[in-house]
Amino acid sequence: MVRFFFAMIVFSLVSHAQWFNNDWNYRVAISINNSVIHQTGKINIDFVALGLTGALDEASVRVVKEDGTLLVKQEFTDILYNNTDDSLDNNRGEVKFIVEDTGSVTYYIYYDKIDNGTKTALASNYALNGNFEHSTGTTPTGWTVGSVNLGANQPNNEVHSEANENAIVSVVDTGGTNQTRNVDNTARTGDAFHLHGFRTNRESGNTREQVWIEKSFSVPATDSGSFVYWFRIQGWDQATDNAQYDRFRLYVNGTIINPNNLAISNASVSVFSEVYGKQSSYSQYGDLGWTQSTLNLTAYAGTDITVRLEQITANDDGWKSWQLIDDIEWSLNTAITFGTQEEQPIALGLSKESCVLSDLINGTVNPKRIPGATIRYAIEVKNEGSSSASDVKMSDTLGTDFDGTSIVNLQIQSGVCDCLGVTSASNNGVNGTADGVNPIVLDFGDVLGGSVATPMIECGYFEVQLK
Repeated sequence: MVRFFFAMIVFSLVSHAQWFNNDWNYRVAISINNSVIHQTGKINIDFVALGLTGALDEASVRVVKEDGTLLVKQEFTDILYNNTDDSLDNNRGEVKFIVEDTGSVTYYIYYDKIDNGTKTALASNYALNGNFEHSTGTTPTGWTVGSVNLGANQPNNEVHSEANENAIVSVVDTGGTNQTRNVDNTARTGDAFHLHGFRTNRESGNTREQVWIEKSFSVPATDSGSFVYWFRIQGWDQATDNAQYDRFRLYVNGTIINPNNLAISNASVSVFSEVYGKQSSYSQYGDLGWTQSTLNLTAYAGTDITVRLEQITANDDGWKSWQLIDDIEWSLNTAITFGTQEEQPIALGLSKESCVLSDLINGTVNPKRIPGATIRYAIEVKNEGSSSASDVKMSDTLGTDFDGTSIVNLQIQSGVCDCLGVTSASNNGVNGTADGVNPIVLDFGDVLGGSVATPMIECGYFEVQLK
């Protein structure tokens, strides 16, 4: 007959909201007041200031709802902090995400350090990628590129990375002035930017090539904010309000936006009713520097829109021109506050087993579970959480089939239970019970934190005779 007893484990525990994944050891709550669905949340985080010790695993950063689900759009950019360049691997960076709830909202940012094992990075489809830092090679992940009316010469329409290229590149104005210029090839912030137009090759001529990049997104129904992008026009051609020269324009849902409504503030940029471009003569190379453009999204509130940035060339095959694009954002909400760093809560598990040490007939050789037999019980306590559990005690109440006065050898050992292999000993904790006391209390003391992959395990033992 198999005999059972009642076991109860008690320990000190701080109450936590639902934990996203036990493989993550840290999180911080962020609060957003007056949030609106589809806004872009943006927050800069210094993980050392939050209390992290050790090197941050950048791939571990996640933005998670209170119910433990991941936000559909989110990214962590290690190279950006407070809207400027930042050193890599210094435990801080910029988090962006698309808000999925309205009102006063609490999300959690989960993270971990490399010492706890590196996590798998989020798939590229999670990224907003308005800064192009999350692109796959030269492909602007999350964007659509296109072109029409191309001739034999292909335009540029790709992402460039400072880490993989020179900060200055040499460009020849083939077919135009035939001048050679050393051209700035750096992002506004961070490492990456998008380039479209004709920089590598000359235009084909007689085709009026069009080259664009576009993205679709949902505009918040209220507090919709603005669509903001930074551009940098370089090259030899100038812009006028006709098709004679190279020029640039912005579309929303296929409609050209009047650049006079884009708050472009750069005296070197010519702004017309449908296009903008370089003001100086087409025979002179120009670099207009990084310029901000802002479109108020109120007219599109509560709708889905597609925004396109485009270059359209003149009907010639010279006087190269192109546009660098970076730091695109929309419907920003930066009114976000931090909580304090939390460590993963205690995650204790309990299991028990028993084995027969001896009986009055067979001794220790193939003993049977019969009256008078000595039974050893092994109770395993496993902590899969990163936080330590303090003052851990396990209480057992033996049934009437056991001789409570025979209880001996209460002991605590580190590691997995080994019912038959452990040596009899008495080392129960100071708050545990002594021999011959029923109910039994095994005092484990503190059970250190571990993880799902490498839990911390303690085993408590006691021996008792069957009546």
